[in-house]
Amino acid sequence: MPTYQENQANVMKSVTKLLTTILIIAASTAQAATLTLSDGSSIKGDLQKVHAGVYYFETAFAGVLEIKQEQVVALESADPVFLRTGAGEVFQGPVMAGEGGEVTVASASGPVRAELGTVASAWKPGDRDPIIKAKEAALAGQMRKWSYQASVDISGSDGNTEEFGSMLAFQAKLEGPDDRLLMYANYTYKSTDGEATNDEQKGGIKYTNFVSGKWGWYIREELERDTFEEIDFRSTTAGGLSYKFIEEDRMTLEGNAGLSYRYESYTFDDPSDDDFAGLDFGLDFGWQFADWGKLVSNFTYVPSIDDFGDFLFTHESGVDIPLGTSEGWVLKIGLSHKYNSEPADASLESLDTTYFTRLILNWE
Repeated sequence: MPTYQENQANVMKSVTKLLTTILIIAASTAQAATLTLSDGSSIKGDLQKVHAGVYYFETAFAGVLEIKQEQVVALESADPVFLRTGAGEVFQGPVMAGEGGEVTVASASGPVRAELGTVASAWKPGDRDPIIKAKEAALAGQMRKWSYQASVDISGSDGNTEEFGSMLAFQAKLEGPDDRLLMYANYTYKSTDGEATNDEQKGGIKYTNFVSGKWGWYIREELERDTFEEIDFRSTTAGGLSYKFIEEDRMTLEGNAGLSYRYESYTFDDPSDDDFAGLDFGLDFGWQFADWGKLVSNFTYVPSIDDFGDFLFTHESGVDIPLGTSEGWVLKIGLSHKYNSEPADASLESLDTTYFTRLILNWE
């Protein structure tokens, strides 16, 4: 009869054999495929996909390797995979290497042979054909898509001077590969010791169409009412040419130049009102300088043709900081300027500067 020590030793041997078997199975599963290359070397790992003449092959030592298809002379996979030939035929099953650059797929209907060079795509069960996914992505890139943004910022101080400020804004954008429609509206209010120092409502629409690569045209309309500046109604209509100076993944710079017409009526009694034929210049800049931050700046300059000393200039710059892992919520920290060279009331300052911290919600 075995002793207690012998029983313990037998149990440990059984556990060791079981763990060894599990490790062998796990290793063989993790490296269920083998690629043989034209230089005679072999690589063991896991076939992720074949697409556009490239094998995506995951290895334990170097992650996912991208190997050109012409370098592969043999493929074996113990795990089932999908293979699509250039003729459009699709087969599923484990893959065995054959002679003369052939592969044999052990499909449910029997073994199927195909030339390795005719494989147009391959993918794992549970995934989708990368050719179809690429076509769907290309089609989606050609379609216009709506996106929306709502934001709010509130500031205040108490003490020798009581100040309060707030801004509510909303925008909707319909954008495709060649054109963009932007609609926006915002309301800004500021007070100092109970007296309004800014009370502005603004809304507008801008359409841009890029007819030839970087070149395009635009038209825009902006309506504004500013009680503090005694502007009862201001309308700015403009149109002209647009140009993409920089169009990269992490940096964009777009400008526009054209003609404008500005009309103003005032809250005080002035039967003449004012209208101006002018120029219209704009600049939009975006720079993703880090994963956690993006610098966004925009400028507009609208001078009168008759008198370049009569102009409106606006500017806003800020850093967008995503909150958490979601791209929906963003914190923006920045400043804005509004300069009216000839305000309706001569007692008012020409320059209005605002420092803000803004909470933004983006969605589609």
